[in-house]
Amino acid sequence: MIRIVLVDDHTMVREALRTVLEQDKDMRVVGEAGNGEDALRLADQLAPDIVVMDVALPGQSGIETTRRLLAMHPEIKVLALSTYLDRRIIQQMLDVGARGYIVKSAAGSELKQGILSLMGGCSYLCPQVTALVTDSLRSRHTQAMDPDENPLSRRELQVATLLAEGKTAPRIAEQLHISPSTVDVHRRNLMRKLQLHNVVELTKYAIRTGLILP
Repeated sequence: MIRIVLVDDHTMVREALRTVLEQDKDMRVVGEAGNGEDALRLADQLAPDIVVMDVALPGQSGIETTRRLLAMHPEIKVLALSTYLDRRIIQQMLDVGARGYIVKSAAGSELKQGILSLMGGCSYLCPQVTALVTDSLRSRHTQAMDPDENPLSRRELQVATLLAEGKTAPRIAEQLHISPSTVDVHRRNLMRKLQLHNVVELTKYAIRTGLILP
């Protein structure tokens, strides 16, 4: 049974999320909070597996609440929920330790999938966030830059973009008309050049660089 705490300052939103989640027999909402302080108290009392965290909370923000919660309970997985599709906010939530980010407009269809991904040890970004990240990465590297500032080759940039879109090596190989082993070579090379270790770090990199003005 996956134990979940919902944190949102709107009662109707919490009720709607509870209804969606409890249709799954393996998910149980064990607590609800309308602000950050109550969320921290419930985390202490209930030891949930997942906290679904609204970013825009009254008083202490969801970003600060997530930072404090994970400092005390690093084993808890935080899935951010927001009306805002903003690179800076997404980056801040990822930086303080959130493992996923879903926009509220997609919560009905994406929430369960996000929770299952986090419980499986993966991160999760809804398609709207993934698209934003991909656009940021593409924008950054299509600018005219000094070669020392842009270490990726054209093919590596293509692979990086498709990885950020969530595509697997076989699908990337099919789209680029190369072998899966060649995709793996490009992936290793671009990760080494950017000093990254996984796709989550690549996602963070894409968001950060998308904020840099030409």
